[in-house]
Amino acid sequence: MTATQSTGQKRLCVWAETPEAHRHLQARLPKFRRFLMPVYFHGHELADVINIGRLDGVVFYSPNASLVKLTLSLLEEQCPACSRFVVCAPKDEALFRSWNGIPPTILKEDEKPETWEDRIERAMLLNQWLRKPEFRLILPRLRTIPSLPESHHRVVEALQNPDFHTDDVARLISHDVALTAQLLKIVNSAALGMAHPIHSIPAAVTVLGVARLQSLVMSAWAFFFADEKTCPGFSPAAEWSHALAVAEASQKLAQERRAKPGIIEAAFVTGLLHDVGKVMLAANSPDTYAGILALAKKQKKPLWEAEKEVLTYTHAEVGACVLGLWGLDLFIVEAISHHHDPALHDSQEITPSKLVYDANLQVRAAAHVQDQPL
Repeated sequence: MTATQSTGQKRLCVWAETPEAHRHLQARLPKFRRFLMPVYFHGHELADVINIGRLDGVVFYSPNASLVKLTLSLLEEQCPACSRFVVCAPKDEALFRSWNGIPPTILKEDEKPETWEDRIERAMLLNQWLRKPEFRLILPRLRTIPSLPESHHRVVEALQNPDFHTDDVARLISHDVALTAQLLKIVNSAALGMAHPIHSIPAAVTVLGVARLQSLVMSAWAFFFADEKTCPGFSPAAEWSHALAVAEASQKLAQERRAKPGIIEAAFVTGLLHDVGKVMLAANSPDTYAGILALAKKQKKPLWEAEKEVLTYTHAEVGACVLGLWGLDLFIVEAISHHHDPALHDSQEITPSKLVYDANLQVRAAAHVQDQPL
């Protein structure tokens, strides 16, 4: 599926226990109405219907969260290409967000139908992207695919609504004292280069913009997900400082090369989050990753090459997978997955991946750490 394909061309089935519940979903999804099909099967029969009918997604609408969870697990195994959506009560959200694998997309009753449609479209794009051969090997090998803390996730979701209000987002952030402190510290750091100190969250939301704020909310937690004591040679604090420096350098390069405004914004976000995969690998396999870090340093080779040699995939691909699951825009997710592509060395294109590639080299050269692995 490409971003230009019509939403109405996608075929969804509704897993609802009553005809009334199915009609309710039809009313909530007018763009999909023509292609919505009720399904009353369970387990393997449901999987057969989805596979034979080549359905693109299934929407679960049932108060029985335990039964839905069992069915979701079966579909993840037998129908990996089918996107999964759950309409659930607030009390059950944590159950589905902390999924061991690719979590289903949650649809909330109090959201507008347009929000549901946008979320469904995004999820189907991401699901197809994650099912590419180069990513199919990664997710099953990660013992821990962390989900964003609930407070962080709510902010990211709110920012995806094109009609979001600054005060509403600021209120969500302010409910989490730690997140509030982290964001204000980051906003006022030298890396962002603000002309005047910012002392309030509403002001920070206004100044930063949607893409930057999303990336800062994600990175404020992600870079300290791993404990440096358990993975010798890996420092989350050093990675965080490097990420801020690369984000700033990427944005500056984009401006110097007269990139379009959207590319300038994406360059900052891609730079800030480009190495999140390192944190995920250090958290999932600290002993293995410590060995990879040592190997790269000893042989003076790029870290991504050592990762490829030992794991068959790199931190760029792992980070892209996790950030995609967290709801980051697919355009930036793809840029992160390719930021070490050797073809970027001689490329003249002005893309987020190319800008981060060049900024990475620039930042390390300026810090006199050319011998450290990328």
